[in-house]
Amino acid sequence: MDMKECTYGSKCYRRNKQHFLGFSHPYIENVASRINNGEIEAVMSLGLTPDLVEKAQVVAELMESGELIPKEQQMLETSVYNRTRGVKRNASEMTQKKASQEAEVNHLEHKEKQLKIKAPSADGKTFATFKALEENQPQESVGKELNPQQKVEASAPLHYFLSAVANEPETWNQPLTLRFADLFHPSLGLLQQSMQMNFMVELGWLLAQYCQHKVQRKPLLVIYGVESKELSEAGSRVPTINTIRVKPKYPFGSHHTKMSMMSYEDGSLRIVVHTGNLIESDWEDRTQGIWVSPSCPPLLSEAAENTGDGDSVTGFKRDLLRYLETYSLVALQPWMEKIRKADMSHINVCFIPSSPGSYPIHPGANERVPRWGHLHLSWLLQQHSSSEPDDTVIMQCSSIGSLGPSPSSWLVGELAVSMAASSSTAKLGQQTVQVVYPCAQDVKASIHGMAGGGCLPYTRQGHSKQTWFTGFLYKWRSESRLRTRAMPHIKSYARVSSDMTRASFFLLTSANVSKAAWGMRSNKCATLMIQSFEAGVLFLPKFIFGGRSFELGRQIILPYDLPLTKYGDGDEPWFIDNMR
Repeated sequence: MDMKECTYGSKCYRRNKQHFLGFSHPYIENVASRINNGEIEAVMSLGLTPDLVEKAQVVAELMESGELIPKEQQMLETSVYNRTRGVKRNASEMTQKKASQEAEVNHLEHKEKQLKIKAPSADGKTFATFKALEENQPQESVGKELNPQQKVEASAPLHYFLSAVANEPETWNQPLTLRFADLFHPSLGLLQQSMQMNFMVELGWLLAQYCQHKVQRKPLLVIYGVESKELSEAGSRVPTINTIRVKPKYPFGSHHTKMSMMSYEDGSLRIVVHTGNLIESDWEDRTQGIWVSPSCPPLLSEAAENTGDGDSVTGFKRDLLRYLETYSLVALQPWMEKIRKADMSHINVCFIPSSPGSYPIHPGANERVPRWGHLHLSWLLQQHSSSEPDDTVIMQCSSIGSLGPSPSSWLVGELAVSMAASSSTAKLGQQTVQVVYPCAQDVKASIHGMAGGGCLPYTRQGHSKQTWFTGFLYKWRSESRLRTRAMPHIKSYARVSSDMTRASFFLLTSANVSKAAWGMRSNKCATLMIQSFEAGVLFLPKFIFGGRSFELGRQIILPYDLPLTKYGDGDEPWFIDNMR
């Protein structure tokens, strides 16, 4: 149905979601698109009133969640859907009967009794479907050779996985592949309760993952970013669920962290840091990254807890706790207490957090450098990594923010400087920064064609202000991991040697290439301004294998192929505009 343009335009006084879903507001939608694209400085320069900014944020969230789709994009997606098997769109407009039929089709195609449930709808039909499935739930087959616990043990010491790809059957049983539902498999422990921190959440789909292992009635805390009526009302429908929306204090930030915590009946705890939203499409045919901690048993004595023992040499426990403290949420206190009482001394990765704030920078005093965002990463690399003069920093992402008029504005002049930090004096030049982001042809050749680009929100308008960025771009190629056609929602960073045989670090994170995520120096470099919540884990050879570098392909396998494939003369980045 065509949307009529609101007669009030940018002066519209409404703030409720239903109005913006029923009437178009071109100017506000344009501002919202720029917000989603990370063009923070550009939007701030418009001199918008706080009232208009608030409305643009509402529209931005609707667009990001897929609830608000322009007419042209709806027409294209409908066409693509009719040609592409397995693409699921706008579940709120589908009948429960159709959802059930599609679930059965997927069940037969995947040959593994995998539960499929449609995305939540505002009218609560998801819960009805969930209830029916709960009462007659088949058991999932989790690979022919290894169950999740065996996979976690076999993946040591890295514990790093990629997600299974529904339309690439060869990925299903790979030793270094997990499904999200695998995190609740009883082989990992008898679940007592859990917490999910994320940006976008489809509650029905999330509960279905728990349902596969019959733990859907265990207490669950969901901390999320994108507004959702169903999430806000979940507690009244399912008493064991507590949901809290976190809205960062800065207008263009987001709660983008993707992390899970599970506590078990034996008192142990497990942390998972990953890259996917808790929505069905993110875990079907997209490439996600997952780090699963080893089981963390309770400390043996109360004295050890009081003295701060139980942390590892990486400081993981300390950094995780100070990150959670920034939320100032009463609901997080029991989880923080569990962490304090857990023995995490065997965790061998560093925790890399971003939390909204303006943090003072004191040059020349490392111990006083903000331990957030890219400066925290820089501090760790200065303490614990080594580098060579010709190392290359590879940034791989699914979204790109406003980077400034030149490479030195932030990408090379700030972010890459932090990623080049080490205990040695080697320095990187501009030519050694490479960014992996799918070109238009990569998306067209993906499993779902152009619809596969729905998780890649870079815009043509944003790129027009930083066309220099094309020179840094490399195609998405993952033949070695069987995922070239599964568009990357994973975000990862690495520093590799010139012959592409060694890496001095690898980072898996929720943070894309944006100032809001990593932070930017402001006030004449006196502060680091971070606008979003993010979480990642840093793999350093020193803590994992005891050496100066990882042997690529043997000690660690990157999610993409090396050497990278540079954009050709006729290539351009994928723009979300292509779907409109």
